[in-house]
Amino acid sequence: MSEIFIRRGTIEDSLSLSYLMGDLGYPTTEEEMRDRLTYILQDPSYICFVACYNDLVIGMIGLVKGYYFEKNGTYLRIIALVVCEEYQGNGFGKSLVRHAEEWAEEQGCTSIVLHSGKHRTDTHEFYRNLDYDDTGLRFIKVMI
Repeated sequence: MSEIFIRRGTIEDSLSLSYLMGDLGYPTTEEEMRDRLTYILQDPSYICFVACYNDLVIGMIGLVKGYYFEKNGTYLRIIALVVCEEYQGNGFGKSLVRHAEEWAEEQGCTSIVLHSGKHRTDTHEFYRNLDYDDTGLRFIKVMI
């Protein structure tokens, strides 16, 4: 794997993150990303890490820490994980997930959860290869 540097995302990453959201299937303008980050980066429950390669942001992982209702403790939820298509398959996504796992452990989280669309079969295999279990279904009702 090539050398990669992972750091916290900042508002200055808005343009790069808008492109990454598009790669993930959620077309986003720089202004929209800046607006989202304005709120996300102020909330201590949320964190964004970016993967940099040759001074370019080529991947990101967005996380939120939550409290269980059904038991004691906290968990970390992966909200978004994406690596630029041209850099996929080089271990960058795995590095981002491992970084998130280390951060979760430092925060005292007892598990990491995520949702992945049914159509993302390659992604499902990616997570299984990182020892994540497929434990259920996700339901959603779009309100607007």
